[in-house]
Formats: sequence, C-alpha cells, structure tokens
Amino acid sequence: MDCAKSLELLSEYHANSLEETENVFVRTHLTGCTTCHVVLEELNMILQATLILREADGISYPDESALWQRMNLSKKGAH
Repeated sequence: MDCAKSLELLSEYHANSLEETENVFVRTHLTGCTTCHVVLEELNMILQATLILREADGISYPDESALWQRMNLSKKGAH
C-alpha cells in the first residue's frame, strides 16, 4: 500500500476533485489501510469544526475552494 501517495491526495479526494484513476486509487487504499482511513476521518472532523466556528464567529473568511485552486495551480506551475 502506498500511504504517502494516498495522504498526498487525501484533501483533493475529500473535495471530490481527483481524476477517476486517482479517485479509485485512494478509495481502494482507504478500504485496506486503517491508518489512512483514520486520517480521513480526522480531516472530516477538522473541516466540520472549522465550518461550525466560521458560522459562530461571523468573520468573513477567504473562499476555501478558490484558495485550494490557487495552491494547485501554483504547485503545477512549479514543476
């Protein structure tokens, strides 16, 4: 099992923004790897807590989707 690759793709997997082959890879890996599955569950808890805190404090935060897109574009441009 390739945990490093799975963990690298986990955020995009959670956001449902992977290509089909990568999506299948991560989904298959998660069914057989308890450690990576726990990381995904923790990621879900962190994101849920963040959403609750955003709603509770009334502060306007940056658009998370736009931020991830900019990060992905800058990563691709660096290669």
